[in-house]
Amino acid sequence: MSHSGIKDIILNAKDLPAMPHVASKVLELAGNPETTAHRLQKVIQDDQAMAARILKIANSALYGCSRKIKTLTEAIVMLGFNTIRSLVVTSAARNMYLKEGKTMGLKERLLWEHSIGCAIACRILMSSRHPQLAEEAFLAGLMHDIGKLVLNQYAAEVFDEIVQEVYNDGREFIDVERELLGFDHSEVGSLLVGKWKLSPSLEEAISLHHTTEAFTEDRLVLCYLDMANNLCKKEGIGFVEVPDLDLTSLASNRVLKFSDLELDNLIERLRDTLETEMEIFV
Repeated sequence: MSHSGIKDIILNAKDLPAMPHVASKVLELAGNPETTAHRLQKVIQDDQAMAARILKIANSALYGCSRKIKTLTEAIVMLGFNTIRSLVVTSAARNMYLKEGKTMGLKERLLWEHSIGCAIACRILMSSRHPQLAEEAFLAGLMHDIGKLVLNQYAAEVFDEIVQEVYNDGREFIDVERELLGFDHSEVGSLLVGKWKLSPSLEEAISLHHTTEAFTEDRLVLCYLDMANNLCKKEGIGFVEVPDLDLTSLASNRVLKFSDLELDNLIERLRDTLETEMEIFV
């Protein structure tokens, strides 16, 4: 297939993967103030794998509940609808990374680990200053590179070529994507998030996460996403490792103004969290 043919397929929202039915129903209910925890629990239980994953994550150190959560209803009440929404999207996104045999290939695992690392980093960074935006930031981290997965699914050969150039030559994904395809993963990811009806601000953050001139004070989630993304690159979470990356000099940090000491502490928290929690998500 020609590269223009690939572009036509990938940039057409009708052809992008739909959100699974149960996840879609949960998001609809979670956004309705009339919904009860019991009603939400009944819908989630229709997907046993999702229900089990939510319970597992609810009991992780990431959410810091003081006692063991034993039932879905408890999880919904203790964590709140916003967090349940994040966990349902996490479960739906994870399923996209699984191969037919229900295991992840190396490429998919590296992409997923980077996405989870970035989601957790976003949550840690945002919770330190704007806890009310923590779940939105988590979802931005989780979904920011979903476009790469779509490229991998629809254009595996070209994506392999892109990965090789990134890995061997230390180039940026978006530069190689634009060179080889004429578009990049941020466009694709933004379209998918739009199709999944997650939120316009999330769509915008994913669309602009490589556009440094957009890192402004009125786009906080975008700035935290950039910091988290680079934090993961510095730590080698995913395909790219840049240990000498100076986080304080990033364009996003002109807005966020994190000090070296703050970032060192946050990196330490991220390492500890990933060490104990990554397997829960994978």
